[in-house]
Formats: sequence, C-alpha cells, structure tokens
Amino acid sequence: MSPRFETWERGVNDLPRSESAFEKWLFVGIAGVLFGGKPGELLRINAAKYGLAVDDLTARMSLLSETWGFSFIVVYRCDPYATIVIYNTVMTEKALSEVSEWALNELGYPGTVGPEEFLNEIGQRWQNTGKIPHEIGLTLGYPVKDVLGYMGLLSARCTGTCGWRIYGDPAPSLSRGRRYVRAKRQAVDFLSS
Repeated sequence: MSPRFETWERGVNDLPRSESAFEKWLFVGIAGVLFGGKPGELLRINAAKYGLAVDDLTARMSLLSETWGFSFIVVYRCDPYATIVIYNTVMTEKALSEVSEWALNELGYPGTVGPEEFLNEIGQRWQNTGKIPHEIGLTLGYPVKDVLGYMGLLSARCTGTCGWRIYGDPAPSLSRGRRYVRAKRQAVDFLSS
C-alpha cells in the first residue's frame, strides 16, 4: 500500500469516532478509484449517519482529496444526503476520450468534454429531472459499449451483468468488474490488518 495511505491509516483512529468511521467508509467506497484503475465512483452519503453536516463531510473530503489524490463533485444534494462523484481526473479524461464525438453529441454534450464540465452537466440534468442521467456510467468505469448499449445507442444485446448490464462481449466487462472488486477487498484487508 502507498505510504500516503499508511500514514493516514496510522492516524485515522485518533480522529473523533464519527470522522474516523466516515473516512474508513470512504476509503473502502472509493478503493476502485484510489488503486483499482476506476475513473470514478458515485456515492450517496447520509451525513446524519456520521453526526455531521454535509458541508462538514465535503470539507473532510477536500482534505482527503489532497492526500489521497482524487477530485470530487457534489452532483445532487438533498440534506442530509449528498450524492458525490469521486474521480481521478486523468482516468476520467481517458474514459471520456473513448466515447465517439457522435455519441457525445447524441447525448447533448460537445464532441470533446472534460471531466469537470461533464460532471457539472450530469449534476445539472439530475437536479432538473430528479433522475440520474445514465451517461454518468461513462465516468464510473463502465465500458463505453455497456453504457451506450444500455442507453440504446449501440446495437448489441445484453449478455450478462457484473454490477452493471453488459452488452456484447462480456469478457472485458467481467475483467474490469473483477478488478474493482479486488480493489475494495484490498482496502478492507488493509484496514483489518
């Protein structure tokens, strides 16, 4: 495990119990982003569960983002809940670059769009409709073929599931899903040792 996580782990139990519990939950929840190659993770956080306000949790996340190396954006908020995308900017840019200009235009985005702009638009659409836009899967590490297949923009049949619906050849999707599960298991093992 990286020294930045080892340093954090040595001090996390010295925090007030609610903050410690939140940080451990977050570490496991975003393990795929931290060390599993996942571009992003969508988390719904109940601030009241940790005896904190949403603003307190996002302030805590800001501090952790500097140490752990992630970015985040609140895409939907309805106190005491906040729905947040935690993402790796480089991996998210790469994921978005794999989407054709045609597909992005069909979804109402410019042909080239950066992570922050894309996620801000996701949040705006979610706020306006009250429904999560399915294209968010592009930044959550789902293969493009699976996201576009689910949305009916790709003519491929559903061939299974692995945390999301798989379209077309299942092998790359299953491999990716296993990698994300391994990252979570690694995080749990790290905290247990």
